[in-house]
Amino acid sequence: MPRDPRHDVLFEPVRIGPKTLRNRFYAVPHSTGFGSDRPEGQAAFRAAKAEGGWAAVSVEITSIDPESDRNPCPMPVRLWDDDDLGNLAHMCESVHAHGALAGVELWHAGSSYDVNPGRYVPLAPSALPNEAYPLTTPAELDHAGIRRIQRAYVEAALRARAAGFDIVYVYGAHGYLPGQFLSPFSNRRDDAYGGSLENRARFWLETLAAVRDALGDACAIAVRIGIDPSGRTGVPVDDALGFVRLADPLVDLWDVNTSTIAEPWLDMRPSRLDAQGYQVEWSARVREATAKPIVGVSRLTDPDRMAEIVRAGGWTLIGGARPSIADPFLPRKVEEGRYDEIRECIGCNTCIARALVADQIACTQNATAGEEHRRGWSAER
Repeated sequence: MPRDPRHDVLFEPVRIGPKTLRNRFYAVPHSTGFGSDRPEGQAAFRAAKAEGGWAAVSVEITSIDPESDRNPCPMPVRLWDDDDLGNLAHMCESVHAHGALAGVELWHAGSSYDVNPGRYVPLAPSALPNEAYPLTTPAELDHAGIRRIQRAYVEAALRARAAGFDIVYVYGAHGYLPGQFLSPFSNRRDDAYGGSLENRARFWLETLAAVRDALGDACAIAVRIGIDPSGRTGVPVDDALGFVRLADPLVDLWDVNTSTIAEPWLDMRPSRLDAQGYQVEWSARVREATAKPIVGVSRLTDPDRMAEIVRAGGWTLIGGARPSIADPFLPRKVEEGRYDEIRECIGCNTCIARALVADQIACTQNATAGEEHRRGWSAER
């Protein structure tokens, strides 16, 4: 049957900085367990989404330095040195072959990890126990350490560009280092990097400016920011909006969710707790602070709800993590009017549970997820 005209808005191209997305379906970063060590599995898993019609496909958190590591579960992607380029270039080529853009999420954990396999001392804005890992007490970063980490972001961004990535994130959602600087809960500094919103934003702003200057117009620059609805431990909504206003000239795409490191359910609620689109009331508020493209998530599988959100103006793009796992061909099915064939995410969170515990993503709705290379399985063939 033909596509419902109400859904035509979902297939309009969208410009993000120097790049153009072919439609409004955006596969956001999420963990798999493949990391950089299983490049064929990584490439085949992400390529399935590109083949299924997602306009952009992103890899999971990508470590910029050995001091930010969380092996073995779930293994992050790494951009520590040039040896990592070949594995990630293969993923980019596989995604590009199906007409999608490739995104990478540059990550420094700060204090937000339990055990570092390299036994590095965690580093953070302030020497406070982490709210999710209370046995992890970091050392406070001095100015030399801040500069060293900012250089590591730049070096990783240059490697990402060389690997073929189109979209480069400076990632601070889910309670990681840039968000720790921005949060008044985790940042108790009294120098130029603490206190006022402008000071707490300084680390992220300086890092964004350095990455943007290094990449030029070769890549779109994205920021993933998490809003803490309660304002207790993460970034309160007013501070998030203030940061967006400050950083907007440096950013091509805003990726917004509700998240803190201590409350993962804010961003991954099961279907029995919240309906599709439950984050819109928070993430769409970023439209108050920017005219740039915004992507949000909320377990969206209903094209009517997607079109409604886009037309309301709060989001530009429909983000998918869990829905893109359950049905990597969701965009194509909507485009072709194959609505009854959509394999709907049920919000059981087996995907992240398997990545965290077994270092191998799986899905109750899509048995092929994670087995595209190893077993040659496809969700559509």
